[in-house]
Amino acid sequence: MKRLDKMSQSGMSLVEMMMSVACGSLVLAAVITAGVALQRSFMAVEGYSISQGDQLRVLDYIAMDCRRAVSATVVNNVLTVTVPSYYNVDGSPKDPSFNATGALQYGVGTVAISYYQSGSNFMRQVNGVERPIATNVSSFTVTPQDVTSSLNCSITFAPRFTNLPGPGPIAGTTVYSSTFLRNAAARQ
Repeated sequence: MKRLDKMSQSGMSLVEMMMSVACGSLVLAAVITAGVALQRSFMAVEGYSISQGDQLRVLDYIAMDCRRAVSATVVNNVLTVTVPSYYNVDGSPKDPSFNATGALQYGVGTVAISYYQSGSNFMRQVNGVERPIATNVSSFTVTPQDVTSSLNCSITFAPRFTNLPGPGPIAGTTVYSSTFLRNAAARQ
């Protein structure tokens, strides 16, 4: 008869099994924690990128329209700029010409463009058609210092990604724009 050796049955004792389960659980918890942290970090970076894109878009639109404007008005914190009509009814561009004083002109007619805050959206209205160009806007302020030559605007964007139930450590990001009205009537 052959006798079985204890070493040849190599099983795990209860203590060894508990230690391996504990180590495995620790590794699994670390992987899950890292995954959640990466997702939160990605969401924060994505929110930051979207906010920065909105800020740049708003500043570009306002600066472009103010540089082309022949006049600007501010009423109840609504910025309205009047620009020459650069396009024909069919959508083709108008040919520019020079007037008697040497100023560039695009024929007759103007287009009114308004900028204002509507709720948390920042709106751009062209000939009565409004379109949101930014979201999560906390405030929009236009300073009408001298709307015949320059225009100052400030726009505050609320943070997109916070993990706090309240307002958080910062109220928002404020961007400023100071634009010279180079086509304004005072410059002609």
